[in-house]
Amino acid sequence: MRYNTMQEAEDFIYASYLRAVNYIPKADDSITRRPALTRELLDRMGEPDKGMKIILVTGSKGKGSTSRFISSILSHCGYKTGLFTSPHLVHFNERIRIDGKAISDSDFVRICSEVSPFAGEIEQRLSREEYQGPVGITLAVALKYYRERGVDYAVVETGRGGCYDDTNVLANEWAVIGSVFEEHIPYLGSSLRDIVRHKTGIVKEGTQAVIVNKQSGDAMAYIEGMLAGGSGDVYYYGRQFRSSNIRLSRSGTHFDLHTDLAGYPDLRIPLLGAFQADNVAAAVKACECITGKPLAHAIVKEALQGVQWPGRCEIIDENPTVVLDGTINAASAGYVKEVVESIGARKIASIIAVPEDKDYEGVMRAAGAFSDRLIVTKPDSSHKAFPANALETARRFNKKSKETGTLAEAVELAKADSGVDLILILGTQTFIGSAKRLWDQSLLDLGK
Repeated sequence: MRYNTMQEAEDFIYASYLRAVNYIPKADDSITRRPALTRELLDRMGEPDKGMKIILVTGSKGKGSTSRFISSILSHCGYKTGLFTSPHLVHFNERIRIDGKAISDSDFVRICSEVSPFAGEIEQRLSREEYQGPVGITLAVALKYYRERGVDYAVVETGRGGCYDDTNVLANEWAVIGSVFEEHIPYLGSSLRDIVRHKTGIVKEGTQAVIVNKQSGDAMAYIEGMLAGGSGDVYYYGRQFRSSNIRLSRSGTHFDLHTDLAGYPDLRIPLLGAFQADNVAAAVKACECITGKPLAHAIVKEALQGVQWPGRCEIIDENPTVVLDGTINAASAGYVKEVVESIGARKIASIIAVPEDKDYEGVMRAAGAFSDRLIVTKPDSSHKAFPANALETARRFNKKSKETGTLAEAVELAKADSGVDLILILGTQTFIGSAKRLWDQSLLDLGK
């Protein structure tokens, strides 16, 4: 099959899943997912991943930013580095990058056309509830692209689990396990132990090094038990690496970092959150394991101070400070509150666009507690439905709430309010994408 447009190529990515979606049972991933089909697809394509140096990154929170930190550091060290993540904010291409730059439309469409016949051969024999996962097909496209371009390393973010994720068919020499907590129940099981089992499933016989980020006591105990006796070396947060002296400001998160090989003082990232300092620590330790030596402090500092990872408590403007965060529930909004308090904002305007099928009331309640004004609006375009009672709901938590038709109008309204020194833009990934476009910031080229 030859595709001519991005839409046709994206339709191909999702076709198998959409055919089966109404028949897939609600059960554990071990029952409903078929990573072996992704392995078969890669084998039919000629094993584009064979011999490729791969880092798999999993976890319940922060795996995307950790992946991005690893790829940026490796790129700044002079290695051509692929980065595979999900979801995307605006363009599907964002999921596949080399040295921060997304795959072009023409390459994506071309490679989808080349992968399609192999996927079609597999599709013919599947039962109605079986499907080739969109992540698995996209991964096949990415690996072919990485092979063509001769990447030195591929940093691959797993999906929601690990053990039964399509990415786990790869022979990864390095595994990074981020913070793990109860999530995606019942798909990953019914307990924290079940979820840890899924996450540690990315550690294989050929995995040389495992980097375990900061965990709760129970999660760490489960992880240690499941990794005991493995063949690879294991490096734990608080033992072989850690962050310290963490402080937040209007310019980002500042911290020092220490590993068993070196110290990296006075680092800064333009993202807000103490946990991001921990993610950087895990990323640096992973890069030490990959390169087999301490990293040059100047290179690490340069990589981090300019790193972009859109929509994760990201600072995109100053005077007033503007922060983007993909917040769709009360828990996430509560975290934003902690960030706001730590940087000492005096007067805050929160612009909110949360769909009706998400916890929009919880976001408004949380944001209303620390904002001088709530402004509800919508993304420039979205397939989601947004609550008709958004303004009414917002005014229950903040009587000065307003509503606008567009994000641009909401930003102007926020800036017109005298004394506002912080504008928060909170909502769906699509909404974050709208903000990036409004500020004319590219998502296709994040820089190394």
